Amino acid sequence: PTALADRMPELRDPVFVQRLLRAYTLLFQLINAAEQKEIVRVNRKRHAQSQGSARAESIAEAVRSLREAGTSAADMQRLIDAVEVSPTLTAHPTEARRRSVLDKLQAIAHALVRRSLPEDAPSLDGPLDSRQQSEGDVARVLTALWQTDELRATPITVLDEVVNTLYFYERSLLDIVAWLHRDLRRALAEHYPGHRFTIGPLIRYCSWVGGDRDGNPNVSAGITWEALIKHKRLALEHYVRRVDALRRELTQSTRLVSASDALSRALDADRNAHALPRVALERYRLEPYALKLVYASTRLKANLEELDAMGDFRRASALPRRQTFAYASADEFLQDLRLIEESLRANRGEALADEGALADLMAQVTAFGFHLAPLDIRQHSDEHGQAVEDMLEAARILPQEKRYGALSEKEKVELLNRELTNPRPLLAHDRNASAHACQTLDVFEVVRQAQRSLSPASVTSYIISMTHGISDMLEVLLLAKEVGLIRWRAEATGHGLDSDLDIVPLFETIDDLKHCDALMRRLLADPTYRAHLQSRGMFQEIMLGYSDSSKDGGFLAANWTLYDAQSRLAQACDEAGVEVRFFHGRGGTVGRGGGRASRAILSQPPGAFKGRIRFTEQGEVISFRYSMPPLGHRHMEQIVSASLLAASERTGAARVEPAWRSAMRKMAERSLGVYRELVHEDPEFWDFYRQATPIQYISRLPIASRPASRSRQLSGLESLRAIPWVFAWIQNRYVVPGWYGLGTALKSFADQAPENVVLLAEMYRDWLFFRMVVNNAQLELLRAHLPTAAWYVQRVRPVELGARMRARLEQEHALARAWILRITGNKELLDHAPAVRRTVELRNPAAAPLSKLQVALLDLIERETAEGSRNAAAWQEAMLLSITGIAAAMQSTG
Repeated sequence: PTALADRMPELRDPVFVQRLLRAYTLLFQLINAAEQKEIVRVNRKRHAQSQGSARAESIAEAVRSLREAGTSAADMQRLIDAVEVSPTLTAHPTEARRRSVLDKLQAIAHALVRRSLPEDAPSLDGPLDSRQQSEGDVARVLTALWQTDELRATPITVLDEVVNTLYFYERSLLDIVAWLHRDLRRALAEHYPGHRFTIGPLIRYCSWVGGDRDGNPNVSAGITWEALIKHKRLALEHYVRRVDALRRELTQSTRLVSASDALSRALDADRNAHALPRVALERYRLEPYALKLVYASTRLKANLEELDAMGDFRRASALPRRQTFAYASADEFLQDLRLIEESLRANRGEALADEGALADLMAQVTAFGFHLAPLDIRQHSDEHGQAVEDMLEAARILPQEKRYGALSEKEKVELLNRELTNPRPLLAHDRNASAHACQTLDVFEVVRQAQRSLSPASVTSYIISMTHGISDMLEVLLLAKEVGLIRWRAEATGHGLDSDLDIVPLFETIDDLKHCDALMRRLLADPTYRAHLQSRGMFQEIMLGYSDSSKDGGFLAANWTLYDAQSRLAQACDEAGVEVRFFHGRGGTVGRGGGRASRAILSQPPGAFKGRIRFTEQGEVISFRYSMPPLGHRHMEQIVSASLLAASERTGAARVEPAWRSAMRKMAERSLGVYRELVHEDPEFWDFYRQATPIQYISRLPIASRPASRSRQLSGLESLRAIPWVFAWIQNRYVVPGWYGLGTALKSFADQAPENVVLLAEMYRDWLFFRMVVNNAQLELLRAHLPTAAWYVQRVRPVELGARMRARLEQEHALARAWILRITGNKELLDHAPAVRRTVELRNPAAAPLSKLQVALLDLIERETAEGSRNAAAWQEAMLLSITGIAAAMQSTG
């Protein structure tokens, strides 16, 4: 690669190189858009060919399976009540494309769909020459796309991330949830005819965008408040549009059909509470449904006016209600819709009540409320410890010579319990404490104001990154108590505690995951924390970190430790009488816990899943799954289907043989040792990684408001975040986080006894968890392209270091490949998924020119920078373009 410029003199011009890289990037982006379109086409074709039978992994198939397994109508209702799926959108920096680029790619995909329709296909919303029009649309959008900067001119802000995320709610998520409710209604009607089921939220989307402040100093309390306001505004504006459209549909006249007495009484109450213009009353005099919806629209607009008056969070609660006619809650709005539904059903309008715009709107209000999506708050445990120390010092709780941070864990817990059981606050009203403590308390104040002024569901969870001890949890309780989110009240039998916030530990290192059940047992026995749990319905959410555990211990060790931790945590919570919900912090790539979410749900350990689950949706995964609503529909129907089956006693997790668990434990330990020998114990590893990947340039991509490193300087592995860690390995095509250590682990276990090879084959055949792990590794081993990776290694100095590391990585890759083929009985990797295999094999040669250019740029930039060239900035921009190009080619960043 370093001799490229000698053979092609044009490559000495940075502007030419930029244009060349943009052309390759655009090519892969178009290929990706065409693939997305094709996935939708294939799924529609399969549905059409099913001839009335349920398509695989659909909600209809799940309900049919449950019915055939003997699930009664009453059992099905209990199952529906138990299942709640909560995808949680995050702003993790793994989307390298700009919003304007994504929009244009989606416009091209839609034009291609129109272009593929037959000449005589009926189209009532386009011109007679719609095919020719579509071709013109493609040409125009391509021109605009070519003339659009691939890179942002300025770094993205937190509010930019909020707006980008909200785009997906309006574009697809609100509709997808309505479609899923419809799918479930239809399946239940088919398999349980004559039974009326109640469908609750079923799916509750959540968000971190604007609330995740772990390592991101740009997420202030004010930013979080603005994000919450934007959430509610989008929901209200959406409902206004849907209500106005529904008003034009429900135009039934009382001259032709009656309405219910309950609806008539509700209209009388509306007339007394709010005076509509006479022309409106006259217009809808004989149309009670339309009139009720006019009142509903008026009330929703009053809610929007109230929202407009909420500026700074500090004065929001002091504002009087400006419009008494505004809805007090989403439940009140939903009750109005139910009145219409019941009246329609009682007056020959079942078809309008059971399906269509009204049913869809009711499903959306049930799932999204007025808050749209609960916004989680997340912060690192160290930040809470510092804030509590500052507050204790300001309140003079400890002797002058003692500091909170120097106390033992036992001393901290005793002190925190004393302060938590004391009803008085630590600080005076003016908060005479450090700036850090005040900023931390402001976040809790935002939560309090949001719950009171916006919706009780607007913020319900506070997540503590790097939870290591009980004190980490009690510190957050103490901070919440300081602003009134936790309150003691007098009772006849003593004192009770009211808590408005779920406190969620995040376990993310291998060591923390190994010991988290012991920590939770101590926490759940703590009297103060147990009082908090009683106030929260004896419910505890626990988050498991896939990214940092993988970076800490490698692919196999992380997967097993997470699986085993779920078993142990579920048992600890069961014994304490606490309902647990696991929150899976999954990334987009296999190296960060990615893969098929539906398979992950079905492969959970027995007893760990009771129906409620959360998982993160991050970066490019969000745009891939939700830019095209049909893709999001398919993704979520698979997850809901898996959740229904996994939560049922009749179709849930199968028994796991003790021999399988023992084998996994041994292999995970061996894999952990191999991984740590390379990544954590080899003193030259960081030098190799820094030279053999473009890690130093990844942090300069303007794709997120959060820094790539936890420290100002990219000085070593410990400060590097998991996303850029994986991103860099994908760029140089080693894809190490998705497979390294697996080969040695398989071989070592097989070598211990002849029968172990048979056992491994049995585990792959009969244990869904092990099969998922092996299949995920197959994908990453195939995506790893060792000839391309060798170009990057040639840059490493000293040469001996590069040669040593290359031999080590290639040996482990060959070992993993050979042993996977042996235990699966296949001839090639991904034989079980030929379509995926073909996709990877298509991209490998096509991506090679981008990688050659990137390696050449790495060498050239070093030289240009050292010589102080005036073209250094232009070459650096070319490097960033090469990173986005390879990300497009690999369909993956971090």
